[in-house]
Amino acid sequence: MPDKKEPEESDEGELVNLSQLAAELGVTRQWLHSLRTKDPAFPPSRRRPGSTREFWDLAEARAYYKGRELRPGERTDLKPPAEQ
Repeated sequence: MPDKKEPEESDEGELVNLSQLAAELGVTRQWLHSLRTKDPAFPPSRRRPGSTREFWDLAEARAYYKGRELRPGERTDLKPPAEQ
């Protein structure tokens, strides 16, 4: 269930949870989860003392997302059938 709370400000900048980050970037939570588990360059999360919730710096996450290398898939429907 998405968290409807407003992003929080801190000394590090605007901190958002994964649902809020997905909404800001226009992607799904599942896609972000996949990126954060597969890409070591994904920004690290931060936790407040005594909390188990993870937050990300919004500016840092935006910079990562804009600067990442795009690797689109290859279209196979446009290739002629292989000769046998």
